[in-house]
Amino acid sequence: MKIVNLLTLTLIVTQTGQHLGARIGDERLTLEKRLLRSGGFQYREEQVLANRRKGMPYVKFEEYFPDRADMRIYYKTIDGRKPLSKDIKTSTMLEGWNLHVLFVQGKSVMEVYRRSENITEFEFIHLLNLQSGNSFWEEKSDKDLDENEFSTFGFELQRNDKLLRAKKIGSNAVMIFSSRFDHLIKKTIRDDQMDNAPTSTEGF
Repeated sequence: MKIVNLLTLTLIVTQTGQHLGARIGDERLTLEKRLLRSGGFQYREEQVLANRRKGMPYVKFEEYFPDRADMRIYYKTIDGRKPLSKDIKTSTMLEGWNLHVLFVQGKSVMEVYRRSENITEFEFIHLLNLQSGNSFWEEKSDKDLDENEFSTFGFELQRNDKLLRAKKIGSNAVMIFSSRFDHLIKKTIRDDQMDNAPTSTEGF
């Protein structure tokens, strides 16, 4: 189904269903408490964490993250059951979801939802609804930004209040993030490149 049709369905579900509070901006303890009730678990072993991070679009930008940034990766079962400890240590992805969350000053600014299988259109709609707050999603991209607006990760969707952006990563992952965080990282990179340009080209 095309994104524009998904957005129509998302708007209908949001307006007719119960209010859904935005998750970006949640404090870490709030997010973890909710996950633990639904079969969630935090990965802690370095080897497992390194494996889960492979291919994630945020990895190459980590040097520009704020000093107090804290990246955590969680696992959540599909049916809410508690995962077994022996399963958590495996290097291969378990059936269910991996959730990558970047906290800055204790609050979520970026979340990547990765499914062990393809994300269904209904799961995609629900993930957007969880982040809709009092707004709704529109089909927008980084190509629509003004010259003084920037995007680090690129995006396909933006919330109408311009606070959040989202993009699909292949067929089994969705990335949702703060527009301000997305803008500031790119601006930091551009400022760094501008400062380094005279030294880099000196002597030509």
